[in-house]
Amino acid sequence: MLEQPRKSGTKVISHMLASHGGEIFIHTLSISRSILEDPPSISEGSGGRVTDYRITDFGEFMKENRLTPISPNPAIDEVLPIERAKKRLERLTRYWPMVISDTLIFNMRTQIEPIPTLIMKEKLDEDEVMECRKAIFNILGMESRNEAFPTTVTGSRGKGPKREEQYRQFWNELETLIRFHSDTSPMHGKVLECLLDCKKPTEDSKTITSPKRGSEKVATKEKMEVSEIDQTWKELDKFQKMTEREKQEMNSGSDSKSEAPPHKMKKPNSEPTSRNLGGQSNLFAMWTNRLNQTQSKIHEEFAGRTEHDGNGPAELYAHLKEENQAETGENTPPKTQTNKR
Repeated sequence: MLEQPRKSGTKVISHMLASHGGEIFIHTLSISRSILEDPPSISEGSGGRVTDYRITDFGEFMKENRLTPISPNPAIDEVLPIERAKKRLERLTRYWPMVISDTLIFNMRTQIEPIPTLIMKEKLDEDEVMECRKAIFNILGMESRNEAFPTTVTGSRGKGPKREEQYRQFWNELETLIRFHSDTSPMHGKVLECLLDCKKPTEDSKTITSPKRGSEKVATKEKMEVSEIDQTWKELDKFQKMTEREKQEMNSGSDSKSEAPPHKMKKPNSEPTSRNLGGQSNLFAMWTNRLNQTQSKIHEEFAGRTEHDGNGPAELYAHLKEENQAETGENTPPKTQTNKR
């Protein structure tokens, strides 16, 4: 005999060896539950951690869709009964949440009836469409009075979301249910139109502008950007055509660099660019700031070169040459000067 352990810790005989006519055979024994035992819990199967299945609603759903044997009549029935049953089952299960915490509209049927029942029908008339509209208006009245929902969105654990969030989830779920059945008939489409007309617009839809106005704003912005770019290139061309002296005067802000204080010489002067272009950073401003930063690192000009008139290279130590000429002309020894302390 072969034994198989169970979850409770006990063992049960699952297989048995027997000899028949000199040959050994292995027989499998039935170890399933007895018909006298209670049926297993639904939480013992796959997804056992979920305990809030809609078991009662699913039982009612199975009762409403029971099949009975029938003999088809080809002369009357254009579609086989089994095909009609499949079509009905597909229509009723287009939106059917399995867990209680995943739905709001099926937990508050008393407030939204008869929408869940009528919307699943194959055909609707004017009176049934009016009934659905009345149910939608009833929910709108509850929202305007800020009434609480009879059930929470979450399960048994934790607090539910705010009331506004609950209504938002409710409208989204109701729209999902009606939209799944909106293509069944034109009357179903009228129910969806009524819901979309009554549904409160979201913040995203409020901020959306018309396409015409949006295109006008984009065109105006593009024109401004193009004009700024053209002006920037004109200023840059004008700056490149300047001489070095004009560039220095514009960057330093004074005619002579030596007359300005040291702290003013080292400070970049970006006033012409910001004043001409409205204070916006552009290519001309960046080019000017780069030149200012480069020139601010240069040491002060040599005094002899500053006093030079600019004709030819500057001659260094000119006073020594004058003294040598005086010595050769007078033929006298040079005078030595002593510093008196």
